[in-house]
Amino acid sequence: MIRGSAAAFAFAFAIAPQAQAADQCDAHKTFAVVAHGGVISKPTEDAGRLAAMKAALTKARAALAKGASTLDVVETIVRTFEDSSMFNAGKGAIVNAAGFVEVDASIMEGHDLRSGSVASMTGIKNPVSAARLVMEKSPHVLMVGDRGEAYVKSLGAAAVTSSYFVNNKKSSAAEHGTVGAVALDRCGHIAAATSTGGFGVKVPGRVGDTPIVGAGVYANDEVGGFSATGHGEIFIRLSIAKDVADRMHYAHQSIDEAIYADIKQKLGAMKEEGALIGVDREGHVATAWSGDGLFRGFATDEEAAVVALHEGPTASKPRH
Repeated sequence: MIRGSAAAFAFAFAIAPQAQAADQCDAHKTFAVVAHGGVISKPTEDAGRLAAMKAALTKARAALAKGASTLDVVETIVRTFEDSSMFNAGKGAIVNAAGFVEVDASIMEGHDLRSGSVASMTGIKNPVSAARLVMEKSPHVLMVGDRGEAYVKSLGAAAVTSSYFVNNKKSSAAEHGTVGAVALDRCGHIAAATSTGGFGVKVPGRVGDTPIVGAGVYANDEVGGFSATGHGEIFIRLSIAKDVADRMHYAHQSIDEAIYADIKQKLGAMKEEGALIGVDREGHVATAWSGDGLFRGFATDEEAAVVALHEGPTASKPRH
C-alpha cells in the first residue's frame, strides 16, 4: 500500500535546476492548474494525500500568479508527489511481479508540441525530470530500459538504488495509481506531466499509457492539456488524451463534453477504469473518472486550491 502522512510531507516549490532560466510571463491574467493522484477502484484511505495535493496546488497557484512557466509548475508538482512516498510514483512506486520497481513518466508542452518520456526505469529518483531532460537535452522523445536509463543519467538525471523505494513488499493484488498535473500559465502556454510506478504485480517490462504521448499525456496550446490515470492498455488502444483534444479541435466540443465522452461513455460502457484531468486554453479545468473515486484538485486565478476524492467539484466554475 502507499505509505506516508501529511506531517511527513514537506513541500518546497523550487524550480527544477534545468528550468531556472525559464522566462517569466504576465501577459495575461488567466492561469489554471489541476493535478491528480490516481483513480481508485475501491474505498481507499486518504493517508494525507489530499492535504499534500492542496499544499502543492496552493504553491503552484502562487507561482503561476507571479509568472512561473507552466513547464516548471507541472514538473515541480509531479516531482513533489514522486518525492513524497504517498503516491504510486517515484519513491512510493509499487513493485512488479519480480519484486522490483519500474517507473514511467512523461512531460509535454503545448507551444511547440515538444515532449519527453522515460519507461521501465529502475534507478531514477525523479522520472518526470528525466523525461524533461529527454525533451530538452536530446533529439528524442522516449527512452526505455537500462540503456535508456544510462542515457538519461548522462544527461543529468539523479540516480538512486533500489533501497530508495519504500513500497518494496510484493503483493498479490493488482494495485495501481498514477500522478499528473496540467497547467496554463500567464503566457497562454499549456503543459502536462504524468508519472507512475504502474500496476503492482505487473510483468517486468510492461509499460502502460503514462509515457505514451496521446494516451497518458498530451498538450497543445490551441486546445488544452491532459494527464491520464487508470488501465493503461485501454488508454493506449483508444489514444484517450489525443482523442479528447481532437474532439475539442475538430468537433468543437467543450473540454467537459470531450472528457465526459471518452471517460464516462467510452470507458464506462467498456467497464474499464480510468480518469482524465485537463485544462483548456481559456483556463477552464475539467476532470472525470470511471471508478470509485479520483484523487484530484485544482486552482485558478479566480479560485483557491480545492481537492476531493469522491464527492466535490469536478470542474472549475464558469469564468467571469
